[in-house]
Amino acid sequence: MLMGLGAHGFGDPAKTKDLLATADAAVARGNYEDSLPSWRAAQDEAAADKDATGQLKAALGLADALQELGQYRLAETALETADGLAKKESDKRLQARIESSLGAVYMLCTNPDDAEGLLTKSLALARGVGDARLEATTLNNLANLRAYQKNNDQALQEYEEGVAKAQDSGDKVLAAKIAANLVSCAVQAQSWDDANKWAAQIIEDGPHTPDTHDKAMALLSAGKACVDIFTQNDSSDDDLRLKAFSAYQQAEKTAQKIQDNRALSYALGYQGELYQMEGKSDDALVLTRHAAILAQELKSADILFRWQWQIARIMALQKKREPAITAYQSAVETLQGIKHDMSLHYGNLNYHSSFREAAGAIYFELADLLLQRADDAKTDAEIQTDLLAARDTAEDLKAAELEDYFQDDCANLLKAKITKVETISQTAAVFYIIPLPDRTEILINMPSGRIERVKSPAIAAQLEDTATAFRVNLEKRTTDEYLEQSAQLYDWLIRPALPLLEKNTKIDTLVFVPDGALRTIPMAALSDGDHFLIEKYAIATTPGLTLMEPKPLTAGKNNLVIDGLSESVQGFAPLNYVPDEVKKLNSLYGGPELMNAKFTQPNVDKEFASDSYSIVHIASHGHFDSDARKTFILTYDGKLNLDQLERMIRPSQMKDQPVELLTLSACQTAAGDDRAALGLAGIAVKAGARSAFATLWFVNDEASSMLVADFYTNLHSGTSKAKALQQAQIKLLSDPRYGHPCYWAPYLIIGNWL
Repeated sequence: MLMGLGAHGFGDPAKTKDLLATADAAVARGNYEDSLPSWRAAQDEAAADKDATGQLKAALGLADALQELGQYRLAETALETADGLAKKESDKRLQARIESSLGAVYMLCTNPDDAEGLLTKSLALARGVGDARLEATTLNNLANLRAYQKNNDQALQEYEEGVAKAQDSGDKVLAAKIAANLVSCAVQAQSWDDANKWAAQIIEDGPHTPDTHDKAMALLSAGKACVDIFTQNDSSDDDLRLKAFSAYQQAEKTAQKIQDNRALSYALGYQGELYQMEGKSDDALVLTRHAAILAQELKSADILFRWQWQIARIMALQKKREPAITAYQSAVETLQGIKHDMSLHYGNLNYHSSFREAAGAIYFELADLLLQRADDAKTDAEIQTDLLAARDTAEDLKAAELEDYFQDDCANLLKAKITKVETISQTAAVFYIIPLPDRTEILINMPSGRIERVKSPAIAAQLEDTATAFRVNLEKRTTDEYLEQSAQLYDWLIRPALPLLEKNTKIDTLVFVPDGALRTIPMAALSDGDHFLIEKYAIATTPGLTLMEPKPLTAGKNNLVIDGLSESVQGFAPLNYVPDEVKKLNSLYGGPELMNAKFTQPNVDKEFASDSYSIVHIASHGHFDSDARKTFILTYDGKLNLDQLERMIRPSQMKDQPVELLTLSACQTAAGDDRAALGLAGIAVKAGARSAFATLWFVNDEASSMLVADFYTNLHSGTSKAKALQQAQIKLLSDPRYGHPCYWAPYLIIGNWL
């Protein structure tokens, strides 16, 4: 996404003029990294001269460059410095400029609500002082926010206003930059006519627009939009291909003229992509390798992985499997080093996509090739090596997804105490599900340590659609519509593995590492037509293949704390079953309670600072959202977010007395939202607990109270968490009132099931 103001309209004292000119020249070539020392040196020079105007110009330029590099926290600091200086001036234009930039940064690294307030205020100030260029910039930033919020109609309208204002100000580069964002938004919204119209406008205006990095990137965005139109819109319009080539070639010439190797790398790589689409693989490979060399010289891993990936795809299409695998592995290795930045500047052309949307396919494509190689392997050892490599490749994606969702390195917590799932139980089979475009592969870790492989004819899209429908129908307690999907998923995921399971009679627990929409459904409710899966096996779920120092709870020797609400607060309904639930838990474990008015953040912090607990039971409304910032657990007077939950539990872990079980009763995830399910799947990892007992959806009635009480009773007797839940679920489904899986299926054991 293209942001920033570019050149700045302030005075240039002599001692800073050369440094500022050097920085501006680097920015015009797209060399943002190279501009940083000059911006900082200019700040120091201006400060020494007590030149507030020079300091402001340098601080604003530094903030723009940092923002383009994806270093948003540092950009925020630079803008706050500028804001402090600006407060000494009474310049509304300057205030609007800073607030517009701060709004853009807040959108990306803090709170979109704060961003909207700043951008709206900045727009009003810009209009008040009659600064068309500043108004255009702020409209662009505000439209970026609308696009981020998926409010595409308003975004498109504000982009168009921004283009018009930029044209009024005479800034053709800014107009092209905003138009490029408009094109990207139109593609996202599948508004093909708008995308085509504005892409054509950028390409047509190209020869008349000054040569800068922003012009080159706008042309690249226009060309990419043309490609998206004919690939996503099932169009075979040769005119669109010609437009794309024209855009890329204009971008190439511009980049060469201003010595902008970053834009040149994109221009060559995108032309390579077009050649590949036309079946000209050799030409595509030459261009893509040239693009990769430029990216290596720039030390730009965010571009390099892209061209390594494209080289791998070309080689795979040429049936050169071994070179393709090597290229894929290089791409994944490059990507692993920048995965925290992937949602920022994917091609520097688009929106905030999740890591999976931006780069997830690379892992599945590599895993697919490794699995194909296993088909042709000559020895069992070679087969096992390839199966392990395929599984580990998919595992890398799962770890990256969790880190992307939580926006921290939570998946790597306390590595010294991490254990591989497949080594901890002689009675559990671990199902690792890898959905692919033409089939689904299920890699099953048997108690022997051997990986067994079964194939399902279901393709990834079928699994996604069926799992989503299954989840929706499961919550309809008055119908049996779920049965069709339940049987279909069983046939796809379980039935192919039955010979393996039935051969090993010791297996009593199935542990699933699901993917995509499968994360949103309870495997316990899959049915062979006569019986649910839970009736034969205990079921657990884990977000990945590693657990922290897994071990069973010690029967009768666990400290428990209960937090929660039974009263109606903040507009949420009362949880009438909670008092009975609490009474039962107290009879088993004792322990303190922080209920209703006592369930506040300060009280919780105080309780956990004074003691450690092996079981933390939270009975309160909660919501897992696709945006981790909107995920919460309701307290009496506020909301507990994931970071606060982590800070609450982490001290116990640091004392080497970790929380063994975190129970979240009455929480829920949105049906079909597999990104929200990432939060539920990873909650134990994030919070630093060994395992979680949680619900996919909320069942507020006697059934929930019965199941939770039975689960804890079973657990207290020394049974494993997975078996304790299995026994409770079987008991509830045998009750004629509660046989529908809506009542007993949403409960999951996540993480350590022992």
